[in-house]
Amino acid sequence: MAEGRKSKPRARPTRPIGLSNEGSPAKPNPYPTPHADGWFIPSPLSNRLYQKSALGKPLDGGITLTDEEVMFCHWHRHVPLEDGWVDERLAQDADFAHKCVAFDVVRSAGEKVVPLDGKWLRWSRESHPSKGDPEAEVRWSRARDSFDIQEILEWTQDLSSKGMKGELAIVDDEMDVTIYRIALIEPKGSIKPATKEEHPLLGVEHLSRKFLRQDEIDWISGVENQVSNLFSELNSRGLLMRPGFKYGCRWRVYTTPVEEDHAPWLMQMEIDAPDNWEGVCLSVRLAEGVNKGWVLAVNRGVWRFLLISRHLPGR
Repeated sequence: MAEGRKSKPRARPTRPIGLSNEGSPAKPNPYPTPHADGWFIPSPLSNRLYQKSALGKPLDGGITLTDEEVMFCHWHRHVPLEDGWVDERLAQDADFAHKCVAFDVVRSAGEKVVPLDGKWLRWSRESHPSKGDPEAEVRWSRARDSFDIQEILEWTQDLSSKGMKGELAIVDDEMDVTIYRIALIEPKGSIKPATKEEHPLLGVEHLSRKFLRQDEIDWISGVENQVSNLFSELNSRGLLMRPGFKYGCRWRVYTTPVEEDHAPWLMQMEIDAPDNWEGVCLSVRLAEGVNKGWVLAVNRGVWRFLLISRHLPGR
């Protein structure tokens, strides 16, 4: 154990196959049976699963479950599995294990995540699919999956237009899951925008003179490129940019002069963005470790700003 540390590493769940005797019902629950819409569970168990936990799709005499819902019910609702059921699913679907682990985690803390028309939609713990609209759409990816910026931007814009949140469960190589929330933001500050002629907050004081960075020089000189374009956009929003070298990003972005407050954001441009979700997760972890948000700036005729942050279900 490292010197000075008194806590032990957290126990990582292994999610074994097989029912535990702890909390098991007096009468064993029925096995899921094949159905055109998934796996059928009859009443009265179906009533409890759907009404209390929003598990399954209701139909006459019961509900149907997806593969991931079956596994969740096996782990948490004492639903038995036929011998070989898991082996068959693993042989048919290379993503089965990762998908089920992601579903288990996003449903933790009582969140009602419901597979519907090929999507996972999330209702709050206090709500239910029979009573209102979902709060969020949840997706999952492996840590090494590519980070498709265009697809994520379009997804987030679509959800934003519906008043919904976007949440993503990332499954790493140890089957550990971290959940992220993705949102469009409009960063703004209170600083008087610099001009080409007057820019007192640009540069740094050293040796009784001011030294300007190359991106500042390019903007003042009217150089046309993506960096200068974004610099101009952020400046017009009352923001101040400082190098993000120590934090693995392009800029620290301030809403006030540097001496007044800390930068709330670390900003990366699309040209500098990570190639996969593992890189995104590392960037977000670093940013939040210094109490900042990680923002990706994307130019599609106008600048869009994606804030990606860690999310803990139920909080």
